Amino acid sequence: MQTEDTQSTWQVDVQAWFETNKLNLAYAGAAALALWFAAFTYQHVRQGKEADANAALAALNKPADKSGKPSQPSAADYLKVAEQHSGTPAAERAVLYAADRLFAEGKYPEAKAHFEKFIAANAGSSAAPVALIGVAACQEASGELDKAFASYEQVLSLHGSSPEAHQAKLALGLLNEQKNKPDQALRLYDEVLRAKPLTVWRMEAEMRRDQLLRKHPQLTAGVSPAATSVAAPATNAPARK
Repeated sequence: MQTEDTQSTWQVDVQAWFETNKLNLAYAGAAALALWFAAFTYQHVRQGKEADANAALAALNKPADKSGKPSQPSAADYLKVAEQHSGTPAAERAVLYAADRLFAEGKYPEAKAHFEKFIAANAGSSAAPVALIGVAACQEASGELDKAFASYEQVLSLHGSSPEAHQAKLALGLLNEQKNKPDQALRLYDEVLRAKPLTVWRMEAEMRRDQLLRKHPQLTAGVSPAATSVAAPATNAPARK
C-alpha cells in the first residue's frame, strides 16, 4: 500500500511539474526547432552560394576558338569571381588562379601579393604549399634569391610531407648550384629520387643529377649512377595545372 501511495504521489508531482513548466517547455521546444531550421537554412544557402561560385569559376574556361587556341581567363576574371563569391572555397581557388596568371604574365610583385593573400586566409589548406611555392618563385624571378631560398626551405619545414616538398627540393638544388654548392644540390636531387611513392618530379631530378655529375665529376666518388631521362628545361616556376 505504501508503494502505491508513493507511486501515486510521484505521478501527481510529475503532472504538477509539467503543468507549472509547460509554457517553458513549449518555449524550449520552439527554440530548438528554430535552431534546427536556422542551421538547415544556413547549410542550404551555403551550398547554393558554393554552387554559384563553382559555376562562375567554370564559366571562365571557354572552348578553344576556330584556330584551336584555348581562351585563357585573365587574372582580372579570376579576381572578379573571388570578389563576387567571397567566403566560398571557389573564391579562394580563384585568388590562387589569379596569382598564377599574374606570374605567367611576368607581374611578379602582384602575383606574390595574391599568393600571400591566399596563404593568410588559408594557412591550413592543402593548397597552402602551392601558394608558398608561388611566393618563392616570384621572389626568385624578381632576383630576390636569398628570400626565395628561405621561402623554399619554409615549404620543407611547414609542408615536408606534401607533394610540393619535392618541387621545393629541386628549386633549392638549382639555387645551390648557382651558389656553387654542388654537393648540397646533389643531396637534394638524391632525396627526390629516393622518395616514395614515385612523383612526377623524379624525371627532372634524374636529369638535373646527371647534368650536375657531368659538370662536377668529382662528385661521382662513392655515388651510384642514376638513369638519365629526357626532360624539359629546369625551372623553378610554379607547377602548371
